[in-house]
Amino acid sequence: MRKILQLFYVFLCAGVLAACSSAPAATPLVVVSETADTRLIEHTFGQTEIPTQPQRVFALGEEGLLANLLDAGIKPVGSNVNLLEALPLFSAAELDGVALYQTSSQFSLEEIAKAEPDLIIGNVFFIHTAGYEKLSQIAPTIAIGGNDPLESYAQTLAAFGLIDKASADLAAFEVAAASLAQAIDAPARQVSVAAIYSGPSPAIFVDGPQTPPWLLKKLGVQFIPTEAEREGITFRDGRAFVSLERVDLLHGEELILLQNPLIEGEPEALAKIQQDPLWAQLPAVQNGQVSVLDRLGYPGLRGLYALLADVQTIFE
Repeated sequence: MRKILQLFYVFLCAGVLAACSSAPAATPLVVVSETADTRLIEHTFGQTEIPTQPQRVFALGEEGLLANLLDAGIKPVGSNVNLLEALPLFSAAELDGVALYQTSSQFSLEEIAKAEPDLIIGNVFFIHTAGYEKLSQIAPTIAIGGNDPLESYAQTLAAFGLIDKASADLAAFEVAAASLAQAIDAPARQVSVAAIYSGPSPAIFVDGPQTPPWLLKKLGVQFIPTEAEREGITFRDGRAFVSLERVDLLHGEELILLQNPLIEGEPEALAKIQQDPLWAQLPAVQNGQVSVLDRLGYPGLRGLYALLADVQTIFE
């Protein structure tokens, strides 16, 4: 399998894509009104009238959006994804007929136009990066502004008039999550969460947007380092990069590593840090309580259920 160089949420802009600048603050997608033929959607970039029953949807939200669309009974004509070589929790049958483009590879507005979509839906970052106005010239374009996987699922389904289904699905998930939190006695769990990027470059997680730390926080586990121990450390998007000398901050009774073996240099970085004497001193390492989760392996609502099962296995 071909490894990609680095997994950042960027396109390699190929002239036809807009410059990769900071995306605007996301606002929730809401349905303003609808008729038999159209639905008026308000979202981060304004108001857009879309078909009530779109037939050719193009998705720009990677595996999470792709999974949610498929679970809602909507097969898009195309979607960007993190890794073409590894699409977790997807079957070949459900992806048949879906043109997939790797986010880190070059694909243009022309490729999207060739798919002849009647609706383009994506998260705010990708819609902004590709250029909302340019996408809107191809097809009506709307952006999901969810702050977490559950909000994103609800907004995605709302855009297609499936609000009742979203409500029922999310209620069922809340029951499952609450049941697991009780079963594992989540508040008593002292957990460190980290990723070892190429370098090695350790990152400590205490919150989302990545799915595993977001779900652990929702379940109510205690993150180590504690808030007091984080003083002076800058966290952005739920994580902070630290020097090798500060891996001692990962002193939770249990350590969960968020790794992906297809990211170039990452397996080697993990192997290297595991040889460091400071790593060997971590309580979870000494007690054999180190687990690994694929930080890219839990797309959409189906991914949250898979993650619940994996978390249960870790804490059994």
